[in-house]
Amino acid sequence: MATPAERPTNAEVAAALSDALAGTHPVIICYAQCESCQWGYCYEPPAPHGWAGAEDIEHAQATGQPEPTGTCACPCARPATEEPTR
Repeated sequence: MATPAERPTNAEVAAALSDALAGTHPVIICYAQCESCQWGYCYEPPAPHGWAGAEDIEHAQATGQPEPTGTCACPCARPATEEPTR
């Protein structure tokens, strides 16, 4: 996993978002990150992974909700070779 120092800076993230809004850079909008990524311990090398942890899945089962699915919102969950989705 990447350390916080290896993650993109806020300026880099802002520049990528600006490019995406201008239509010159693909973007995927997802709001949920896995717990590791929330704390800055990203996958290195990047690898697809979901946002839901064991506690999220157990809570959903205990409350009769569907199992949480979806990819983590962190860029490390989408390897560079993966095509962006819309």
